[in-house]
Amino acid sequence: MLKKILAALLALSISVGGLASCKLGGSDSSNASGSESGNSSEADNNNVSIETSFVIDGETIDTTDLNMLTINGLEVSFDEFRYYWLFYKDQLKALGYDFETQSEEVLSLLKHNTISDISATYGLIAMARDNDVDYAVDDESLRTAYIQQVSQFTSEEDYVKFLQENHMTDYALQSMLTSYLAFDNAYAGLFGEGGKFFVDNEGVIEAFGSGNVARCVQILIPYSACTDIPEDMKKDWDEKTVEAKFNQLQSLYSELSEDEKKAVNEKSFALAKEVAGKANSGEDFYSLIEQYNYDPGMLPKDGGEYSSIIGYYFTKDYNYVKEFKDGTFALEENGVSDVVTSADYGYHIIKRLPVDMDYVKNNIEELAKEYNEVNYQTKYGEYYDNMDIVYSDYFDKLTIDCIS
Repeated sequence: MLKKILAALLALSISVGGLASCKLGGSDSSNASGSESGNSSEADNNNVSIETSFVIDGETIDTTDLNMLTINGLEVSFDEFRYYWLFYKDQLKALGYDFETQSEEVLSLLKHNTISDISATYGLIAMARDNDVDYAVDDESLRTAYIQQVSQFTSEEDYVKFLQENHMTDYALQSMLTSYLAFDNAYAGLFGEGGKFFVDNEGVIEAFGSGNVARCVQILIPYSACTDIPEDMKKDWDEKTVEAKFNQLQSLYSELSEDEKKAVNEKSFALAKEVAGKANSGEDFYSLIEQYNYDPGMLPKDGGEYSSIIGYYFTKDYNYVKEFKDGTFALEENGVSDVVTSADYGYHIIKRLPVDMDYVKNNIEELAKEYNEVNYQTKYGEYYDNMDIVYSDYFDKLTIDCIS
C-alpha cells in the first residue's frame, strides 16, 4: 500500500544523491535507472512498477540506463523523454491531427515539442554549471517535493493509476522533480536577486541613463483602421475603448477578401501618411494620439490628460516589434518618425522622448523587474541557441507509436 512508498522515503536520501548526480552530473556519468528490463521501470526506493515499451524496427529495446539525448553533456533518461513524448502525442491527438494521413507532420511536431520542452529546463541547468553556479538539489528538498506528490493519494493503486494516466514512472517523477528543483536553483544563482547576472536597482538606473534605453510614445494605425463599420455598430462606437475598437476592426478586417483587405490597407496607409505629416509639421503629438491612435498602451492613467502619457521604456533587447524598436532607436530625442510599417500591427508614427530619470528612480522596482526579465531572456536565449544536443542512435528511428 501507500505506506510502503512513504516509508521508503526514509531511504530516499541515499538514492537522491545518485539520482541527481547521474542525471545532471555531466556526460561522463551513468544514468541511475531502476528498470530491470526493456519494458518496465521501477524506482530503487520502492516497489511501484509501471510497464513501458520502446520498440524500434520491431525490436524491443532495453531501456535500462538508456539516455535518449544529452544537452550540453547533461543526460536525459528514457523515462523522462517518454513522459514528454506521450504528453505531446495526447496533445496533438486532442488538436485533431490525423496520425495516419499527417504522420510526417505529427512525428516532426512530436520531436520538436519534446526536445524544446526538455531543453528549456536542462539548458538553464547547463548554463549554471558552465558559469560555476551551484544548482545542486539537496536531499530534503527532493524528499519534501516527492512527499507532496505522493501523499495526495490514499492508496498505492491510486498512485499507480496517476502515473499511468500521466505517462510517468516513479523514476521519471523523481527525475523530473530533481530537474525542476535544479532549474529553480540555477535560475536563482544566475538571474535571481544577487545572482551572477542579476542587475540591482543602481545598475538599472545607470543603464537607463547611459543612452542604451529608449523612451517613446506612438500613434498606431493598424492595417484594419479604415475598415467599414456596419451601421448597427456605429451608434455606440465612440463609447468603446481603444482596445475594443482595435479588436472589432481586426475582426471585421479578417472577414474581408484579399482584394478588400488590399483596398483597406491603402486607405489606412494614406491615413498614416497624413497623420505623420501633421506630426512632423509640428502639430501636438499627444492630440494626434487622442484622435488617431489604436494602441491601448497609449492612454493616460486614471483619465488624465494625454500629455501625461509616460510612454514605453525599452532597450534593443526587449521583446518588442523589431520595426518599432529600430524606428525608435533611429530617432534623436524629440524626433518624430515617418510611417514605420510592421508586419504584425500596421503603421506606427513614433516620437522619441528624453528618458525621465526622476520617473525611473520613482518607479525603479517595476522597471528593474522588467529589465531583469529581459536580461534573463536575452542571456539565456543566447546560451540556448548555442547548446550542443547529442541524440541517441535511436532518435532518427523514432516513430509515432514506438513509445508506450
